[in-house]
Amino acid sequence: MDISLPTVVVAVLGIPETIIGFLEYLLFLNMLITQSNAKEKKYQKSIRFIKSLSKEDKIDHTLEYLYNEFENWIFCGFYRKKENQLEISTYHSDNIPCSPINMNGVCGQSITNQDTIIVNDVNSFENHIVCDSNSRSEIAIPFTKDNTEYVLDIDSKELNDFDQIDKEYLQKILKEL
Repeated sequence: MDISLPTVVVAVLGIPETIIGFLEYLLFLNMLITQSNAKEKKYQKSIRFIKSLSKEDKIDHTLEYLYNEFENWIFCGFYRKKENQLEISTYHSDNIPCSPINMNGVCGQSITNQDTIIVNDVNSFENHIVCDSNSRSEIAIPFTKDNTEYVLDIDSKELNDFDQIDKEYLQKILKEL
């Protein structure tokens, strides 16, 4: 019986294409875990910084710090509810935000439903209000401070840039303000 080395390799390890596909999958999973860990470390560092700020500087410096810490973000700011519209409050961006905006967009729906909204692709969100054509994904988190309703609005230039890690840590950050 003459068994060549390639026959033995296939018998032991499987078809080469299957092995390559499996290894690519493992690399992809490792990349996702690494990205999640890096994101969590950025948020943990951000929370330590925010806790060190004085009350007077907290809001503006928090937004500035977050905006600069996450390189894909193109807008990071607060809208406050005033009657049936949202008006811009404090923000960091290279562009001037839309203000006032109607309650039917991502931020308005977030406040109305009192729920965080993560939009993986803003072009697929009905009634998305386009303030920056470079925006690809968005997260909006409602909160109340001093009896005023606000929403933290963050836009990214990357699709699918926000996930449960962002939601969890941004909610923690809002509690620090």
